[in-house]
Amino acid sequence: MTHAELQSYVQDLATRLDAPTVLEDCEQRMIAYSTHSEPIDDIRRESILRRETQPEVKAWFRRFGIVAATEPLRIPGDASAGVLGRLCVPVRYLNRLMGFLWLIDDDTRLGVTDITMTKKVAGHIGLMLYEDELTDSLSSTALVQLLSPSAALRELSVRQIAETGVLDVQAPCTVVAVQPFGIAEPELRPAIIETLLDVARRSQPTRHLQLAYGDHGVLLIQLRTQEDDSRALQLAHDARESLLRRIGRQCPGCRVIASVGEPQDRLIAAITSYHQARLSAKVAELVPAVGDVPRWRDLGVFRVLAQLSADVATSAMDPRLATVLRSGDEPVVHTLETYLDLGCDAKATAERLHLHRGTLYYRLQKAERIGGIDLRDGNDRLSIHLGLKLARFTGQLGTRPA
Repeated sequence: MTHAELQSYVQDLATRLDAPTVLEDCEQRMIAYSTHSEPIDDIRRESILRRETQPEVKAWFRRFGIVAATEPLRIPGDASAGVLGRLCVPVRYLNRLMGFLWLIDDDTRLGVTDITMTKKVAGHIGLMLYEDELTDSLSSTALVQLLSPSAALRELSVRQIAETGVLDVQAPCTVVAVQPFGIAEPELRPAIIETLLDVARRSQPTRHLQLAYGDHGVLLIQLRTQEDDSRALQLAHDARESLLRRIGRQCPGCRVIASVGEPQDRLIAAITSYHQARLSAKVAELVPAVGDVPRWRDLGVFRVLAQLSADVATSAMDPRLATVLRSGDEPVVHTLETYLDLGCDAKATAERLHLHRGTLYYRLQKAERIGGIDLRDGNDRLSIHLGLKLARFTGQLGTRPA
């Protein structure tokens, strides 16, 4: 089943009945909608723009018993709230609620014949949504195996995917990992699932698999060529914006990172791209300057640092920098790192930190004096700069301010 097929059903129904029509899933998330002319109200406009129904609006509609309904029912309009009357037709398969068809019908113009036609369409759509749900379940299982540490499970997954034809197992692919930071894990999974569904419905005709873990979501995306990951990058932006919108209401200060692994030549190598996407998120968390949609191929030296164990990173750090860090002078350390990040450009560093030039030089000289380093020496600058990044990746400096 494709989104285009569902869209065709919805559009055809709306045209035949001359009634603006929307298809939502059982959680009232937008799946498809017809082209709209008047009449249309703010609730319909908002649901189309946001791809979901606001919680208070959802609660209002559910007061009328739409979840338990097995037959079409009318939702009265509310002129004071600017809400037009609707016909709600539950979409079910084997008595299981799969979604809702909503037709604006403020003047109760739709008669018995029209409602019978809508019920028939709802039956077809219910079967399609059920089949789609089964496919998603099988695909998620296959993706779990494909990203497993077990080579045998990965090979089994590739064979299963090849048999179902969900993806071309010989085509290049890449992985996007979308992950929020700053919010408790038990609250994440529903929002991640909704985000992946949202991206899936807007990503046609891009072929991909999706999987929701407890703290992050995964999109495995088939590419046209190994060199062009532009579609994956676009889906990463879409996933980030969708998840940020969903958790933003309960966690205004949270950050969402959607990272992109390196494209691989075949599906069997997807686990490599997955690990790279996860490491890219780690880099972005510790070094916000790389952005909220980092690509593994763009991370330069951070690709090396992200793969070092804490023991190796600590032992590799220049002991002179360790002396500076032990001094506990945070303004000096922050100034030193910014100065090195900006290529030792004193003017740019002073502007970035809003410092007088004299204060900048004082702090840099203090760092030199504490650690016994010479910032005019290229080797010292390299060693100290690398050490500062190692310190961030071992947690000795925390997260760098954006």
